[in-house]
Amino acid sequence: MIRAIVFDADKTLWDHHNISEFEEPLKLVNADTLEDSKGRVLHLFPDVRETLKELKNRGYILGLATWNFEDKANKVLAALDLLQYFDIIVAKPYPYKFLMLSQIIIEINAKTNLKIKPNEILFLDDRRGHFGNIWLYLGDVKCLEMWKDIVRYSEIFSILRYVKNG
Repeated sequence: MIRAIVFDADKTLWDHHNISEFEEPLKLVNADTLEDSKGRVLHLFPDVRETLKELKNRGYILGLATWNFEDKANKVLAALDLLQYFDIIVAKPYPYKFLMLSQIIIEINAKTNLKIKPNEILFLDDRRGHFGNIWLYLGDVKCLEMWKDIVRYSEIFSILRYVKNG
């Protein structure tokens, strides 16, 4: 059974490839579009906000594991009003998602009495290349490649039903 869902950010939650390059001030163009001082723009993918809200309402622990500077990630999430959905955010200036997921597991287990195991985590990232080390070092984390394994956020709910009933 899945109890925690961890998302990547760049090219998974939004269309920009590297929010660490964003420079302040950040301007909210509309609820799902953000522009930095140099004119760089990111658009939240369709249904991201609604999916995060529904996952929280269903009681899932939500995490973010992103290869970005922590202050930039937090500012972008705050500007888009997404911080409220994430229980744990790990943003690091390196690509080792298995280390980020390890930190998320440790933090969940320290903050709750749930004692989450790797096989209770669903991880979504736009880069399949991260999955090998996750499986090697952490074990049976359920990993999905965004835009290949699923192409719409609403598909997450079908995956969750399948894993629960499968």
